[in-house]
Amino acid sequence: MSVAAFPVSRERGSGPSSATRAPWIDQVLRLDYVFLLAVLAVTAGGLMVLYGGTHSIPILAASAAKQGVFWGIAVAAMIGTVMVDYRWLNRAAVGLYLLNMVALLFVLVGGSKINGARSWIDFGPVNWQPSETMKVATALVCAQYLALNPDRLKGFTGLIVPGLICGVPALLILAQPDLGTSAIFFLMFLTMMWMAGASRRWLGIIVLSALVGMGSVYPLLKPYQKARIHVFLNPESDPAGKGYNVIQSKIAIGSGGVFGKGWGEGTQCTQRFLPEHHTDFIFASTVEQFGVVGGLLLMAGFAVILLRMVRTMDRAKDRFGGLVAAGLIAIFLTHIVLNVGMTMGLVPVTGIPLPLVSYGGSFLVTTYVMFGILLNVGSRRFTFIR
Repeated sequence: MSVAAFPVSRERGSGPSSATRAPWIDQVLRLDYVFLLAVLAVTAGGLMVLYGGTHSIPILAASAAKQGVFWGIAVAAMIGTVMVDYRWLNRAAVGLYLLNMVALLFVLVGGSKINGARSWIDFGPVNWQPSETMKVATALVCAQYLALNPDRLKGFTGLIVPGLICGVPALLILAQPDLGTSAIFFLMFLTMMWMAGASRRWLGIIVLSALVGMGSVYPLLKPYQKARIHVFLNPESDPAGKGYNVIQSKIAIGSGGVFGKGWGEGTQCTQRFLPEHHTDFIFASTVEQFGVVGGLLLMAGFAVILLRMVRTMDRAKDRFGGLVAAGLIAIFLTHIVLNVGMTMGLVPVTGIPLPLVSYGGSFLVTTYVMFGILLNVGSRRFTFIR
């Protein structure tokens, strides 16, 4: 599947619309309601998991209520994104990218430090994590460049500009340091280049070079990042220290059994044996409370969302919309794989949250903005694109 051959335009009125209806009504009727309902259902399930794992812990008891407020803001942001023609996002992409770039630079100087990473900007009670919004801005700018330059991608030189678009923010985020989020930019770059029709040979060379280069990057990693790699290879080497989280996460998942211990009855979480069970390790909390069945239901919800995202990408009628969708799919899928993988000890711990489930306002709102863009692309597929 590739968006490289998407047509540049589609005549207005070529889809199912009525001249007697207001344009906004057609816009609402064309929304992908299967996708929308799946998103809302998974978010509601995540809120259930969050409440069950935190309501009995005084310091975290308000987490579910706060997440509910974040959810309301996220829905409003998604509605606003749907109502704005995504062609405007094409025109505003560079400005949004530069704004987020300035924010990333500011974070390195005066950002708030949480869990060893300087990633946040505080606005009184509101915290903004620029790396989250930067992912969306990068997808927009990269899609814009690829849509305007479809014939420059067959050789290596055609990959330089997209590589810089994705690589510069990735390096700034790596400097925070946030290795997990910076890796998402690399995977987004590969996905968008592949879908745009870039040279497969050069993409393969880039991947092999990256794998070889990991050895040279290792000495530059922070001590805690090196420790995460050691713990990934052998968690029992430091069971009371760096390996503690992964070991407790596995215990939580294993103790859930088939049907779980029950809503709010997960002892690994409620008795705080498992740290960060409301953020990084919330999948472990899900399985402990609702068992393998609950975990599979969550994965099924993610599968429905991803399939509808792919459908939107495949049906987009201009290269920009299709390539933006490809970038957002890469972001969403990578978050799921890295988060679930680290809770099960299959990948190193990276601090990547689980979409729609982990506690956090910046990430939830940004994810809903991503979904708003996808709904926008899908519902305007019959609109003339200049």
